[in-house]
Amino acid sequence: MELGMKKKIIALLMTGIILTQITGCSALEPFLDSFSKVGEAVKEAGGEKNPKEEIRYQDDYYEYVNQDILDQIELSDTDAQWTWFGELMAVSDEEMEDIIQELAQSKETYEKGSSEQKIKDMYECVSDMENRNATGLGPLQPHLDTIRNATTIEEYVDALAMLSGEFGFSSIVGGYYINQNMADSSKNSVYLMYADTLIGKEYLENPQMQEYVDIYFGYMQDMLEEFGMSERESADTTSQIEVLLRDICASTLPMEDYYDPSITYNVFTKEELQELYTNVDIEKMLKTLRIDSEESYIIEDVEQAKKINELLVEENLELLKDFSTFVMLNDVAEYSTENYARLAKNLENQLHGVTETISDEDIWMDMTQDMLPWDFGKIYVEEHFSEESKTDVEHMITEIKEAYKEIIRRQEWMSEETKEKAIRKLDTMQAKIGYPDEWPDSMEMMQVTPISEGGSLLSNLLVNMQVTIEDNLQDLNREVDRTEWGMTPQTVNASYNPLNNEILFPAAILQPPFYDPDGDDATNLGGIGYVIAHEISHAFDASGALYDEYGNYNIWWTADELEKYNELSESIVSYYENYEIAGMKVNGSLTLSENIADLGAMTCITSIIGDDNKDLQEAFSQLAYIWASEETIAYQMLLLNNDTHAPNKVRVNAVLSACDAFYEAYNIKETDGMYVAPQDRVGIWK
Repeated sequence: MELGMKKKIIALLMTGIILTQITGCSALEPFLDSFSKVGEAVKEAGGEKNPKEEIRYQDDYYEYVNQDILDQIELSDTDAQWTWFGELMAVSDEEMEDIIQELAQSKETYEKGSSEQKIKDMYECVSDMENRNATGLGPLQPHLDTIRNATTIEEYVDALAMLSGEFGFSSIVGGYYINQNMADSSKNSVYLMYADTLIGKEYLENPQMQEYVDIYFGYMQDMLEEFGMSERESADTTSQIEVLLRDICASTLPMEDYYDPSITYNVFTKEELQELYTNVDIEKMLKTLRIDSEESYIIEDVEQAKKINELLVEENLELLKDFSTFVMLNDVAEYSTENYARLAKNLENQLHGVTETISDEDIWMDMTQDMLPWDFGKIYVEEHFSEESKTDVEHMITEIKEAYKEIIRRQEWMSEETKEKAIRKLDTMQAKIGYPDEWPDSMEMMQVTPISEGGSLLSNLLVNMQVTIEDNLQDLNREVDRTEWGMTPQTVNASYNPLNNEILFPAAILQPPFYDPDGDDATNLGGIGYVIAHEISHAFDASGALYDEYGNYNIWWTADELEKYNELSESIVSYYENYEIAGMKVNGSLTLSENIADLGAMTCITSIIGDDNKDLQEAFSQLAYIWASEETIAYQMLLLNNDTHAPNKVRVNAVLSACDAFYEAYNIKETDGMYVAPQDRVGIWK
């Protein structure tokens, strides 16, 4: 579970390859060695099928390419998913774990504030379960008490504002984050946060997910009992919170709408905020949050805000206090006592379809890295990053941008003026590769107090949260820094940020199977080239297309062009909803922008390769290979409900079935499973 909501919300403004990956395997070299490219297996269009299997590439390209590697993947009882993203992260984690172990066992005293000192002392705080149990909720208890002791709605809101202003805790009102203004990306603005909907609207309102909803509320009852409520009291409280949560979710935007600035960019003055929140002293709350100097504020979910205001009445006081108490307990559970951490981990396992928990040691290693991400990022770069790879990727980005310009120029439904604006957006797009030129201020701001000096995991967590708040407030009073990074170098992922009009590729993704400095061009185009083209395509997806070259929400299309764009988008939604995974249809609306980016990336890559069937086969097979994955059913259900990406198998087969070059490269016939009629091959950037 993610602590706080800032990262969750900012993630809605950045479009990456993956949402989250859970893995436990780490046998990188054998898997890489096992791969026999389908481009080699199929010598010519219509070539002989693999005699070992019944799977035909003409019917299921994803399964055909990945059958050997997937045969080797057997999820352990502690794994929810295997992917190449997770595999590479596991390898990186193992290297970082060696560093942690070396420092933990060292008798040396390190300079205060150094990465070595912070890592050594943080690991001790994380792994000393006796200290964690003795600490209990200690540093948090006084703050919980401010909620529990509130006797009026005014006192309750005051307590929430104080907790949000000091630490960033947010439950139902008072939360905020600071980010670039959608309409003027040169300045930072305050986004007032919506309520924490816990398991989320997508679970609560989906009849197929009620088994998991019941699991979640069982967890809530157990947490409240651990907090000190009786079994009956916790059961009654949980039932009331469920009713409250369902009421809030009924007025909450569906996840896909959070990507649409025409829905979420709602600017309010203080006076208008007061009219919206009639049951809150807005001036007082903003002052407590230390954001009262602003002239305007942004609310992304106005209908939910209205519902929250409606609920902030005296008759709901006790229920609201219980709700906020649980949210705080849930936020810190994994950092707290053994019992709280165990309850939280068990819930995660159940929601992911995992039957056994990873070892305590693995949990402690992961948590140490999570608490000090930039310190570990700096170490990772020093040991692994290649400047030669960066130069190579920069050349690929230039080539892909040029290809995209040609794709844009041939769109008959776009005016010449709009085409030039799109090309200007490509020309001004910033690329961040490897690691930041300057490490973030938060890395130095985050200091770790060892147990010997009275520190604990929970107290250091609160310091971490305070650092985030102070760093955010500094952003409010300074110009936007477009050089800041939204991901650490050791992250295996990539992203496009519409507010900066930038693509970002951390160091860790620049390795096989995504990128091989010794690989041939076609294979790298099917790997990292496709990833690059995917991220560039996000500049012109259903959300990204609404931002101009400066990162401002600014409709630069004509009305007729928008109508045509929306028409093409609807065909993509319908196309993807023909695909099913685990008995559930793919949500074409939720995955629309990612699907547009996938389809656009394929057009871009195939236009670079041209009509060379061998190179096309190499690229197609590498594309299928990088999306190889294995999941539990429960984790598939989680992704189908919450991930803006289509399932990996669909990301391969649906995209290739919509690609004319695929038919030419493999001579796909109407009788083949991969066949889609030409008029039904969707895409905006064809």
